[in-house]
Amino acid sequence: MKMNKNICLTSALLLLLGGCSNQIRDDNLVLDYDWKPDVYNLVLVEVADADNFQLWVRRAPEYTEGSAHHKACVEVAEPTEPNRFYIANLNTYGLTEVKSCEGDYTAANNIVAPNQNRGFGGDEWRDVYGVSTSLLDNSNLLLKFESLFPVNEYKLTREGRSTLLSTIEELQKWPLDSLTVYGVADSSGTYANNRELADKRARVTRDFLIEEGLRNVPIQVRGSVENGLSTSEQRVTQRRFMIEVKLKKYEK
Repeated sequence: MKMNKNICLTSALLLLLGGCSNQIRDDNLVLDYDWKPDVYNLVLVEVADADNFQLWVRRAPEYTEGSAHHKACVEVAEPTEPNRFYIANLNTYGLTEVKSCEGDYTAANNIVAPNQNRGFGGDEWRDVYGVSTSLLDNSNLLLKFESLFPVNEYKLTREGRSTLLSTIEELQKWPLDSLTVYGVADSSGTYANNRELADKRARVTRDFLIEEGLRNVPIQVRGSVENGLSTSEQRVTQRRFMIEVKLKKYEK
């Protein structure tokens, strides 16, 4: 009986390793295979053709000099596109496009400039419900949100939480420098109450972003109240909630 158990365990381990190797081709054989599904899942959300892409681990996960994060460098191939290279961060689950996996692949001059990267401020945001985008310049993006909060409250709605989770998932693909959360209240009621509501909404959103995945990104909050308008219809248009996204700038 004991021998049978050993055989079963050995067979299961071989099947597990074999399954991983079918998904990922590895230039660096290491003993710890637990990171491979994480790398696969990170790349899976980035590719357009999930059924036919190929993936090679060009640099196995390591803590590069001075880095607090466990990072790998991978090459991705799709049938209709040029091969691409990414740094996969196994701590933050972020994916950063780079020029190659050779040499010091984490160097700033190896990272693809944000305005050259695919999807920033474009089609990738169409799948995020309740968000519209404006590209401020090559490294700033303004996200405008709808229905994050009920009227006169600062607790996120269910739809608001879902929208922010999708936003976090998208933002984790980019080399973020900082975020600024803007809560803008309309001019109904007193200025003091409106300003307090705007501040609380901004802080609640910041705390949610941090708790759900953006722990290592500086996030500032700004609350403000619009000037008074005469009709309720006009005041509704004043209510806005925005997040300004600043990306890191790298030398070309």
